[in-house]
Amino acid sequence: MSEFRRVVPVLVALSLWSSAAAAEPYRLDQAVHQSLATNERALKAPLRVDVAEGQAERARDGFLPTFVGGTSTTITPTGTKHFAAPTSFVVNQPILNPSLFPLLDQAKHNLESEKWGAHQDRRQLSFDVAKAFLQALSAEHLLEAAQHRLDGAKATLDNAQARVDAKLASSNDVTRAQVALAAAQASFATAQGSVERAYVQLDFVVGVKVPRPLAVPESMLKTAMVFEVDPKGQLEAALARRPDLKSAHAHTEALRDFAAEPLYRLAPTIGASGTLKIDPTVTSPVKPIDGSISVNLTWTIFDSGFRYADRKTRLAQAESAELDEKLLRRQVEADIALALASLRAARETLRIADTALEAAQKNVDETLVLYNRDLAKAIEVTDANLSRFDAEVTRENAMVATEQAYLDLRQALGFGPVDDDETAVKK
Repeated sequence: MSEFRRVVPVLVALSLWSSAAAAEPYRLDQAVHQSLATNERALKAPLRVDVAEGQAERARDGFLPTFVGGTSTTITPTGTKHFAAPTSFVVNQPILNPSLFPLLDQAKHNLESEKWGAHQDRRQLSFDVAKAFLQALSAEHLLEAAQHRLDGAKATLDNAQARVDAKLASSNDVTRAQVALAAAQASFATAQGSVERAYVQLDFVVGVKVPRPLAVPESMLKTAMVFEVDPKGQLEAALARRPDLKSAHAHTEALRDFAAEPLYRLAPTIGASGTLKIDPTVTSPVKPIDGSISVNLTWTIFDSGFRYADRKTRLAQAESAELDEKLLRRQVEADIALALASLRAARETLRIADTALEAAQKNVDETLVLYNRDLAKAIEVTDANLSRFDAEVTRENAMVATEQAYLDLRQALGFGPVDDDETAVKK
């Protein structure tokens, strides 16, 4: 019994600890890492690398020999089977096939491109998760603001009804309060729907139903309010970090190798083959085992112009990819400048919204005092509550705009959405 008494406190403590742990808010970094393990987009990304690896292996196999064996079995009309049939083995070994070299280089560059492309897919997913996370948080905050408005409208209606009952105000105050309550209820219902939709989207991009509540990423907002970079100074570093640009460059190099391949067909190809035949059915003086080795040279002097047509097509494809790469490089600079401008504007808007919200809250408090002293009308209280609600909505939208502009800037610079994100490219 004494041992049981000693164990009980431990079990209770463990139970309380597990309950507290289960109630911990769900963090942004958890959502990002969870999505990389469960979302189909993240799971599909390595498969494109597997495809490219298979193609690279196939390109290397062109340098290796092939070994083919064959035999046959004869069945007579009487049902007799003759297994002692001739057997042959053929070995083919390419000695010189110039076209294989550019094709192998192309496969290697395609593999590199797919690796960076898969990295970019996961990186893009992590940013989609981060933005969906912020939208869900914002929807919750707007629901809280709608709840404040609804509570204020109910309190105003109760107060107005009490004043009318005491013959201290006209029934019009109650009517106005009822109209304000209906508008507040409508806003609250709309906010509830927005929360549900935001969580559906968040669950979708993460790949599982995320736990509630969500943790506010306070450090992100603090960093966003002070984060500054020199666009010109950060451009080269961003170009070196961006996986989409690395993928585009490798893809361009692969197309250049592919465009060079037709010219290699001008050179002859050389191959060797060996044949071994075994025929146990033969009799002397014919040998039952016979073999031969041959070296073959093939030179396609004119192929009706196919090689030049192929080269023209492939050169155009390579030049088109090179222009896409140049455009992407210029886009990186524009993305950084645009994201930085958006971040600065959003920060200033947020500062103004904070000031406006403080003033709106002060106006509500002062109007209530005046109303209780019969120095203000019910409509003024309603207007004050509505102004505070509008200020809360404006402030929340400004905060989300600031955080999303900061995420856009991190994405343009080649970082991940969170500092410990595994999708961030490390130099």
